[in-house]
Amino acid sequence: MELEDLKKDWNEMEERLGRLEMENRQLQHKAVKSKVEQMRKRLLLRQTFFIICLPLLSYQVVRHSELDFSALTWGLMFLFIVVLLIRQIVWRQLLKKVDCVQMTVREACLAENRFRFFFKIGVAVSAFSAIPLLVSMIWDIAGMGDQYMLIGAWTGLVVGLLLGIRIFLKAWRGVKELREAIADLEK
Repeated sequence: MELEDLKKDWNEMEERLGRLEMENRQLQHKAVKSKVEQMRKRLLLRQTFFIICLPLLSYQVVRHSELDFSALTWGLMFLFIVVLLIRQIVWRQLLKKVDCVQMTVREACLAENRFRFFFKIGVAVSAFSAIPLLVSMIWDIAGMGDQYMLIGAWTGLVVGLLLGIRIFLKAWRGVKELREAIADLEK
């Protein structure tokens, strides 16, 4: 009789353990899904900001006729905008592919690694396309002869650099959190 009670208790404990493991798995999947959604929302917010602010910025630059930028600067600005748009679209498509519910853990890790790789590539290409644009723009502003405009350009460059670093670190933290959440699925 005692042996039967022990077997029964053992089976009940195994059932509870199985349910707890299943709940733990579901919570881990929800955590990964939450991280992916959070990153998608950030990308969408940046895209919306980009789409709204770009026409306003372009209008302001064109409206002021004293800002006589060279054709090179305009071409580099167009190239930079195209690079940013492509980067955002690629990141968004790669984030769509990270789906832990329908993927195995290995597939989710591979999708996350692919996203992380293209995240780094996108940031590097964006930075390298911004450098010639900024050099050309500051060169044109220096040629205009207004020292206050030049000081404003350098100040804007420093402030923009600091803001860009902050945004990059925040986005990179999100990528690392996503990686950690997916790594927790393997355990």
